Amino acid sequence: MPTILRLRNIRVVIYSNDHPPPHVHAIKPDGARAKFDLSCPNGPVTLVEQMGFRAAEIVEVGAAVAENLVSICAQWRVIHG
Repeated sequence: MPTILRLRNIRVVIYSNDHPPPHVHAIKPDGARAKFDLSCPNGPVTLVEQMGFRAAEIVEVGAAVAENLVSICAQWRVIHG
């Protein structure tokens, strides 16, 4: 599971054995998890589900993913073809 973005203790990853549509997972060491659909190549980035994140963290992760959307979509294509 390649880490494609890191925000303090939050890792944003793409699972190598995952399925379409393109999406990423945000993971914290305490077990909090969130999933964001990418809607490649132009967005919008959409929160699909989350457990254990504070609202401010979700906003921050979503904004960071949106800001890096072009490169994240490119990484999804490299991993999943």
